[in-house]
Amino acid sequence: MRKFFYVLLSTAALSAESYSQDSTFFYSAGINATGSTVAVPLWLYANNHAAVPVRGSFVQAAASFHRVYNRNNPRFLQWAGGAELVGYTGRKSNAFFTDLFIAGKVGPVELAVGQRKEYMGLGDSVLTMGPIAMSSNYRPYPKIQLSTPNFVSLIPGNDIISFKVSYGDGLLGQADVHYGNVSSVPDVYLHQKSLYLKFGKRSHRLNLFGGFNHQAIWGGEDKIFTGGLEKAEAYKYVILGKPWAHSRVGNHFGTIDVAAEWKGKQWNIFLYRQTIYEDGSLSNLSTISDGLSGLRFKRRRKEANAPTFRFNTLLFEFLYTKNQGGAVFDYANGVYGKDNYFNHYVYNQGWSYRGRSLGTPMIAPQTTTRENLFTSPTLFTANNLIIAYHLGAEASWKRMNFLLKGSFSQNSGTYDDPIRPLAMQTSLLFRIEAPLNSTKNDIFGLSLASDFGQLYAQNTAVMVSWRKSGFIW
Repeated sequence: MRKFFYVLLSTAALSAESYSQDSTFFYSAGINATGSTVAVPLWLYANNHAAVPVRGSFVQAAASFHRVYNRNNPRFLQWAGGAELVGYTGRKSNAFFTDLFIAGKVGPVELAVGQRKEYMGLGDSVLTMGPIAMSSNYRPYPKIQLSTPNFVSLIPGNDIISFKVSYGDGLLGQADVHYGNVSSVPDVYLHQKSLYLKFGKRSHRLNLFGGFNHQAIWGGEDKIFTGGLEKAEAYKYVILGKPWAHSRVGNHFGTIDVAAEWKGKQWNIFLYRQTIYEDGSLSNLSTISDGLSGLRFKRRRKEANAPTFRFNTLLFEFLYTKNQGGAVFDYANGVYGKDNYFNHYVYNQGWSYRGRSLGTPMIAPQTTTRENLFTSPTLFTANNLIIAYHLGAEASWKRMNFLLKGSFSQNSGTYDDPIRPLAMQTSLLFRIEAPLNSTKNDIFGLSLASDFGQLYAQNTAVMVSWRKSGFIW
């Protein structure tokens, strides 16, 4: 591990004195040193692609090199790729790649192979508590994906209606199971697809958005169930969401999203809603009240070296997951409640990868909540009945940038194991960053985070960080 950190430090020391936005080669490197009490507070580790540990004090470092698409000189045929190596040491030590992929574009269509940092859904990507279905909370997994990364005009030469689509399949590896003929299967997979539409031109003040994403964890059906489907046949059931043996093949989860953006003279206003559906709940809209709602105000022009303190982005979000189709599951009478978000009746990992929620980190694994809330080793989470309020803000003053994230949640456990009384929880993060030189490619940061309430242990942490990045000529 010592050698690994030496390599990262050496990489960070190799800086390019001059760079250009026309370059397609981008590098970054950084180090974070954190002192914490019992555990790392939620908003210090969540939505960081699993690059930050959840326990104890630590030192973390990362280095990356990417070739990106040239936006200033777009060509019909382009390629991109990248690698990011992350490591940390403390109570535990680990090193892994977050990004390790290669991709090519033919016009607007991209084929990508490997793993890279992504998220899914209409909403904010920086200050958010996290998209519900596929957030930036988990470590990227290897997959192959065909997509249009940007919105593409449906009518050539006219962007009044445009679309964005993706279709991919990935490998999650071995999985423990608690139902059926075996206790584990060697491989499970994650199928994913999405379709989003945008109404309104880039020049219009008002743009409307709508679409959906659909994901499913599946695999091992021929081993788990007597007379189970073979892999090729099971895949057909997965992509169509087709029932088999009175249930769905795999663990399905997704959201139906709508949004509107108003481009004002000084501020862009973005209003969005992600509505949950799981397994068969889409057909009868039984979970329509569950989802994430957000309202973001973002300044259109961020002034460099502003002489006065000014907010650049303000975000308000509300998360509700307490319906889940109701408190009754009665197969004989066709009542399918108790969706039990992020848990699954077959796969122990539920809606997670390597111990981290694939979706919103507000539905947390049992390993990070208080020990008295633990319910069963075969369940991923003991708490998915949640009401949460979230505030995010980004501001600047002179050469300094400020970030604030704060959440308050009421946590009720699950329908089968309710938490009484409710567990109230507050999680906060405050970060200040400033450039160390005139080129602004060396950034120093100081973060303070804390958890206090009945869901997590009382945690406080301070993080000192440095990062360097830029385009290589």
